[in-house]
Amino acid sequence: MDEPYYPYERPITEIRYDFRSISQEKEVRKRVIFTALDSPNIYNLALVDVLENGSMSDITETRNKDMRIVLATVIRIIDDFLHQYPAAIVLFRGSDERRQRLYRLIINRELSEIQKKFIVLGGFDDLQPESFQADQQYDYFLILNAV
Repeated sequence: MDEPYYPYERPITEIRYDFRSISQEKEVRKRVIFTALDSPNIYNLALVDVLENGSMSDITETRNKDMRIVLATVIRIIDDFLHQYPAAIVLFRGSDERRQRLYRLIINRELSEIQKKFIVLGGFDDLQPESFQADQQYDYFLILNAV
């Protein structure tokens, strides 16, 4: 077709990674979703369970006794995502206070390793983010490439 046409965009608003949490009791489909936010280069990260009916939930408790493996997988996924999109900033927060505390503890425990490749910030809803500090209770976390 040689008709003139208008330029168009196909924005990428969602990028996803799928994996399975496996134990002797069950297998749970997991999904990590990166969704573009209104701010340039900022992507929200969501870790969800894909339920049997195909819906997704970020509040279910898998209880598959493999939390360390799941979180290590998520860290690898963040690494892959930031390798593909080097200017991106990943924002995430827990869906409840318990998960938010868990994320803070994991970042604190792994901070020296994480900082070899990434910058980690903690943020408050009404203030600028700051370098992650273990004793702060942040509203959200940011991870970006160190280079």
